[in-house]
Amino acid sequence: MDLITGLAVVIGIMGGIATWAAITIGNPYLLIWAVFVGWGSFYHCGGKEAGFKNSALANLWGAICAAGALIALTSIGVTALTAGICVGVSIVVLILAAKLPLLSAIPSAVYGYATTAALFLLGAAAYGEGPSGISKVAAAVVISLIVGNSLGYVSEKVTSAVVKS
Repeated sequence: MDLITGLAVVIGIMGGIATWAAITIGNPYLLIWAVFVGWGSFYHCGGKEAGFKNSALANLWGAICAAGALIALTSIGVTALTAGICVGVSIVVLILAAKLPLLSAIPSAVYGYATTAALFLLGAAAYGEGPSGISKVAAAVVISLIVGNSLGYVSEKVTSAVVKS
């Protein structure tokens, strides 16, 4: 079996099981869409142990930056101007951190930022108000992204074994 076919089969089966598990568990801290973002982020960072580390840390950093921007924004008052300022400043910080080797995977940091902002914008009420609610949103995203990175790692190992067979 070639690599692409192996990836398709393994990730398809694992993705189906992950979706079933997320729906069955019904936990607001396991978001299947964010799991898949983390899974893709793992492969985007080249896979293997280094890809897992780079992806997971950058995902976490992005979520932290987004949470900081959201807390600042909701604290000072939401307007188009304050939203632009909070996002702009937080993105500068997010990208400047890429000077540190551990946070150099800028696209993966953006995935963490975007998924955190998206969940806040679309479902914040489910997690509560204020900084506490925003922290819960970020935690849900980070947990889901880390699960996705972990599934990426496992799918890479399983695919490697299948392709060698």
